Amino acid sequence: ETHRDWLESHSELIKTELNVKEVRFARDASEYITYQIQPDFKRLGPKIGPKMPGLKKALQQADGGKLLAQLSTDGQLNLEVDGATIELSREDLQVRLQAKEGWAAAQGKQCVVVLSTELTDELLREGLVRDLVRVIQDRRKELDCAFTDRIRLGIVTTSDSLRTAVNEHRDYLLTETLGQSLAFEQIPESSGLEAAVGEQSLTLFVEVIH
Repeated sequence: ETHRDWLESHSELIKTELNVKEVRFARDASEYITYQIQPDFKRLGPKIGPKMPGLKKALQQADGGKLLAQLSTDGQLNLEVDGATIELSREDLQVRLQAKEGWAAAQGKQCVVVLSTELTDELLREGLVRDLVRVIQDRRKELDCAFTDRIRLGIVTTSDSLRTAVNEHRDYLLTETLGQSLAFEQIPESSGLEAAVGEQSLTLFVEVIH
């Protein structure tokens, strides 16, 4: 909660820098991940000895999220193992998080970050255009373009999906590359560059406007 407000105020920056569509802030990570809790064998071995297999089984069968919540509230856990009560601190346990289907996850000291791994056709097309922007920017450097030089673009491709992607995001592509115009044809007296974005092949023509 200490950092939530200022993080939310920078949502647009996070979206831009990480190239994601949406950033959400949640208080409960259980919607996205599960926790796997194991005993720290090296630390607990000398303490509980033969009860270690029973403790491991008890932790596996328990709800990892609830155990962590209890640890956070009480500072310790008390588990019944083979007729005895074993008291556990956070240092006695190893916690691993497992992302649920459709998500990837990473954990820091104060938060968990999850990323949706579902790729829709729309996202894939946008990815093609972003990759194409990179190819065009590299070509600008090869042609020794000044930072402010405007260019004309020609793209020759047999890929319908690439054509669709470019048409959907034409304004973005032209803005990012300082393109004055874009056509799906060769530019006369301009050297073509064979390239690929994703699995789509193309020939790129760049003409600097003087």
